[in-house]
Amino acid sequence: MGRKRTKINLELIDLYSSLLNEVWGKGSELIGETLLVFFTLLAINRTPDKTSILRGIQVSEDGISLEIVRKQCQDVSPDDVHRALQGVVKNLFNVFTVITENVINRELFSTVLPKLREAEKIVSR
Repeated sequence: MGRKRTKINLELIDLYSSLLNEVWGKGSELIGETLLVFFTLLAINRTPDKTSILRGIQVSEDGISLEIVRKQCQDVSPDDVHRALQGVVKNLFNVFTVITENVINRELFSTVLPKLREAEKIVSR
C-alpha cells in the first residue's frame, strides 16, 4: 500500500507542478513575477493543510517548486495531497478573480480545468 500511495502522490505532484508552472507562466506575463509571488504565497497561506505539506512549496520570482513537497508526501494520503494542492490552485484563482476581474482566469481556464479533472481521476484509482 505504501509504494502505491507514494506512486500516486508523485503522479499528483507532477501534475500539480506542471499546472502551477503553466499558471506561473501566464500569470507572470500578465502581472509580473513580484506580484505573482505575493499572490501565490497568499493563496498558500489561505489554504487549509492538515498535513503541513504546503509548507514545502517554494515560491520565488523564478517560479514555483514542489520538490520539497515531493520528498514529504510519502506518509500522506493521495486524497490529502490532492485536496491541499487543489486548494492552492482554487485560492490562487480566487485572488486572481478579485485582483484582475477574471482576466487571468479566462486566460488559464482551458489549461487548468482538464488538469484538475485528471487529478480527480488519479485520486479515484
